[in-house]
Amino acid sequence: MVDQEELQRLARMVDLNRQKMERIEEQLSRLENIHQEQSHVVRAVRAIPSEGAENILVPLGSGVQLVVDVQSDAGAVVDIGTAIQAEMTRQEAADLIEKRQNEISELIQSLKQEFDTSEETIRSLAATFNEGVASLENETKADEEPPTPVEQQKTPIEDKPRSRRRRGIGGELTLDD
Repeated sequence: MVDQEELQRLARMVDLNRQKMERIEEQLSRLENIHQEQSHVVRAVRAIPSEGAENILVPLGSGVQLVVDVQSDAGAVVDIGTAIQAEMTRQEAADLIEKRQNEISELIQSLKQEFDTSEETIRSLAATFNEGVASLENETKADEEPPTPVEQQKTPIEDKPRSRRRRGIGGELTLDD
């Protein structure tokens, strides 16, 4: 038998899991954007021929690009964590970014699994909640059913209205007392 408190607990758990799923979706969106950006960077770095290139457009942001000539031995500067940057060859930079992409891909897969688990938990909790509501409604209906014909037969003593003591606001006695 499910009571109101249990139904409220189930509803809270469903809500908490939905909030968790929303946070996971936000994280997935950010990670997928980073993954896509890194893919563009790797392609761009690998597209530069080993002998260098002239008139390459380097995006600065806000729709502004800088035209540069890339020397054969020109490297790349990469943020290696906590705003520390290191200069490395273009090949090393592309390899490092691909490694980061793989790590992000693994994290994305892990978050998708966590999302699926939360979704399954919500389904299970919602089913339990719905069963509890149905059970509670059935109990309420059973309590409110009209009396059977045998129960309707009353003795003369039972027909007398019963007096109840009524109390007013704050437990004060009323005129009925």
